[in-house]
Amino acid sequence: MLAPVLARLRRLPGIVDARVECSGTFFALSLAEPAESEVVLPMVLDVLGPDSRLLASEEARGQLEARPRGEIWFSEEQIRGLSYVEGRIIASRALAAAAEGLSLGEPETGRIREAVRVEVFTAIDRVHDEGGRCSSAWFAEEWPHIVARAQGRLAGALSEATLAVVAARLLRLY
Repeated sequence: MLAPVLARLRRLPGIVDARVECSGTFFALSLAEPAESEVVLPMVLDVLGPDSRLLASEEARGQLEARPRGEIWFSEEQIRGLSYVEGRIIASRALAAAAEGLSLGEPETGRIREAVRVEVFTAIDRVHDEGGRCSSAWFAEEWPHIVARAQGRLAGALSEATLAVVAARLLRLY
């Protein structure tokens, strides 16, 4: 998740803004004092991980030149919004997998989608608020808990047999 990474970068002393381009590969940082870069750079590289590096001037210019033409370099807040879009996509995919071949009406499918979405959003919010994770693997580790909480939300809304099938299918997704 990029928003927590941006949040950690923004908390570093001397950084006034942190942005990431749409692939999540390149970060643009604004420093309060450019002369502070020698002090800030090791902390930035620590946040970004061992494979990160400072781009050479020409390479950096090449990455930034599309910005004035409209390429969006996302802020932390914008990335959180994108996480919610991803959460809705996950909920829709989960619904498709969970409901396949079951005789469910729109009220039941809507409840499943919403239960998963609420729990995915809750997990996303918690991770963002805690400052993120070093890897996106957190989601696979969290998924069984998301499913269990969604299952709790669905108790009484679906028959026990249907709920058991839905939960088992959801668990197989991640």
